[in-house]
Amino acid sequence: MTSFTIKHTREDGTNDTYTSKNIGTATIEFNTPTTPMPLPQMKDEETILIKVEGNTTIVNVNWTVIDDGTQPFTGSNAVTAIAQVAYFKTNFVPVDVNDSYELTLGTGSEAVILKGLLIKMGFTVTGRAPVTWEGRFQFVHGNVQTQYDGDKANKPILSTPIANGSGSGEITLTGIQTTYLGSEDAITHYVVAYRTAGTTAWSTVEHATTQSTSQNITVDINATGSKDLKVAAKTTVGIGEYTTPVTVTVS
Repeated sequence: MTSFTIKHTREDGTNDTYTSKNIGTATIEFNTPTTPMPLPQMKDEETILIKVEGNTTIVNVNWTVIDDGTQPFTGSNAVTAIAQVAYFKTNFVPVDVNDSYELTLGTGSEAVILKGLLIKMGFTVTGRAPVTWEGRFQFVHGNVQTQYDGDKANKPILSTPIANGSGSGEITLTGIQTTYLGSEDAITHYVVAYRTAGTTAWSTVEHATTQSTSQNITVDINATGSKDLKVAAKTTVGIGEYTTPVTVTVS
């Protein structure tokens, strides 16, 4: 049975993840808005197609919300169906304009991973099955931006790919620098996010520094094996833009 995971990231960087193995249906729609302009006294193949808008990907998921004895949220002990519905309402659906989401359909190397925003969610229950709820949500793929975003740092630049450090579980960032710090004059940390390759949950470790020009730093992620890694500069405004994730083998 197909599973899905949706991760909610809040403005302060904290996140909460929901996982379910009870998908009923899932649809992915790729939309390309196009306005046709038919020409007088011409065949249909001569119609001029005017494309002035970009592409949009919409995902619709329907699933059954049940109590199967597991804890579906990483940030809550809600287990029963009604408790899950209540937690979605109070803690998971978008509230702040800076909330963002990551949706994963399937697992492993064949998983489809989309970043964007949860734009609609609903639940239905019937009298014939009062302990089972049918859930549905709509997700739009894209880069979440708001007019209230803080002026944060751009993604850092690395002179060479991320490499192993001198100790077990360590990685070295060579020639790391950040050319734009947003509204601040200095950074407070470099934040390294990591996860086991092929999974969805990120962990972070921070390296304190006030230097944004080129430097070499080593951080201990206290983990080995195949890892996805990305790094961002942190100022008093918050964590800036992360670099594109790379996969390395940490020994």
